[in-house]
Amino acid sequence: MQIFSVLLWFLKVVNEALNAINTAISIANRALDMLLPWVGLLGIIGYIAYSLIKNIIKYQEKKKSGKNEDGIDDIVFRLLILIAFAIFFCLVFWWFPIIVYRRLGWGWAPPTLRWIVFGLILTFFAYLYGHKYGEKRWIYSAIGHFLVIFLGWLMKGWMGLLLISFPLILTYYMALYQLAMVTLPVNNPEDNLEKRKRFLILVSYTWGAQFPLYVVGEHAWKKPETRIPGSFTRSLPMGIPGLIWVKPHQTVGITSGIQFKRVDGPGLVFMGKMERPFQVIDLRSQVRTSDIDVVSKEGINFKAIILIGFRMDPETWDRETYNKLRTMNSLLRGADKPSYTEGSFPFSNLRIQAALGTTSTPEGGDTIIFWDQWVVNIIEDAARKVISQKTLDELWRPANDEKGANALDRIAAEIKSRAELTLRSAGILLFVARVVNFNFPTAKGQPDKITEQQITTWGSEWERKRNKILDEAQAESDRAQQDAHAYAEPILLNSIAEGLQKTYEIHPRLPRYVIAVRFLRALQNYIQKVPKKESEGNSESDKKVAGLDSYLRFQEDLFLSGGGKELKK
Repeated sequence: MQIFSVLLWFLKVVNEALNAINTAISIANRALDMLLPWVGLLGIIGYIAYSLIKNIIKYQEKKKSGKNEDGIDDIVFRLLILIAFAIFFCLVFWWFPIIVYRRLGWGWAPPTLRWIVFGLILTFFAYLYGHKYGEKRWIYSAIGHFLVIFLGWLMKGWMGLLLISFPLILTYYMALYQLAMVTLPVNNPEDNLEKRKRFLILVSYTWGAQFPLYVVGEHAWKKPETRIPGSFTRSLPMGIPGLIWVKPHQTVGITSGIQFKRVDGPGLVFMGKMERPFQVIDLRSQVRTSDIDVVSKEGINFKAIILIGFRMDPETWDRETYNKLRTMNSLLRGADKPSYTEGSFPFSNLRIQAALGTTSTPEGGDTIIFWDQWVVNIIEDAARKVISQKTLDELWRPANDEKGANALDRIAAEIKSRAELTLRSAGILLFVARVVNFNFPTAKGQPDKITEQQITTWGSEWERKRNKILDEAQAESDRAQQDAHAYAEPILLNSIAEGLQKTYEIHPRLPRYVIAVRFLRALQNYIQKVPKKESEGNSESDKKVAGLDSYLRFQEDLFLSGGGKELKK
């Protein structure tokens, strides 16, 4: 019984507390009913004043810099549009429900009419900005936000908006913020401005009002992939940007309308109203080959295959080079050194802008000639001019045919000297441009008469060089053999003389011719042991060796039958 009494007392206290809370909420709601319209009106007036001051300051800054495009009448016109929009909003959202309720006698109270107007306005703007590129996201976002706000109003009016609707919406956008930090690409994870822009991109996507989001593939000459489509021509609140993601070895030129705006990248690039990627620049070394029609000095047509290597100029120019290039291209003013040096591919924004200035569209065509194709065109033109000054013989053998000369090396040097300065004045560094092969026209798989004649001429020239080399080698061989004979003969004679001297010292009566015979026998044995090369199959040489062998045997027999016996005694 006592427990039941305590429970009743507790419920009574809770009920009184709730009544007090409800009374306080009711008082707060009535106060907000009277205060918020005036706060809203002051907010609208303050925003109009802020826009006016901001436009005037912007006008003065542009006037000082000489880039002013708007007059006072444009500022006044924009201000009048803003005021008209504010008046229209107040009439439709605030006074229209009151007029309808009082004059037409509708049964709905003004707050209910205001909720209807609010829902219609929210749906209208969501449809206006999101129906084209937002699929159904715009309607989901509009209905979800309306239901959360209306739920708080139904429960506790203005205080329900503050205590229920606002926390729920805040939780939703905080979750979007964390999701944006995970899903969207990033350059600097600690940059608060970058975090804010990434968050706004995801918010605009949930409403279907996003700017286009681009991703550049591995190959810069391919058009950037539009990962998420959007409109780039409209203004979005809070500075919601578009996005383009490029590789670490790429940078992108951005246009605004029909004017070039800036060079940005690598990595994450944000874009505003009217901004679009114009062309992507690959900062790595580029290699191209080209097969072109050329004409020799004799008027003979054939094809030349050219190898070209180039890249965006990453070097720091000395003063002489900078002054020369600056006079050739005014866009290079201030481009004497790279402006971006953080990554593995340093570059100068001004040099890239100068390279993008070479982009053009052929007359009567839709295809764009990009900067790398322009480089190829310049090299092709230089190669045609160089080759047109050469005969067919000079394509193979240079005019001054000194030792170590190479005709293709000289042609490559002439092509590079013609095109190098032109390309560098566009911010492009050329490091190789050479002809690597020639292709002469054929008829049914067979060379024509001119080609056969040139092949014969080149063949005779190589035959002459071959015979010259062989003759020089034969002369060198003969000289080496003569030197060997001249060197070996005195050594042999000295050896024989020394042998005779030592034999005489040992035994004075030993005949000297015996020693000479023994030396000749040793030479004969050596000749027989040496592999036969030049003398192989030579019967005359074999006869001489056989005759020498018979003579030596006769001398040995003579020695043993005569003087040798006396020596033994």
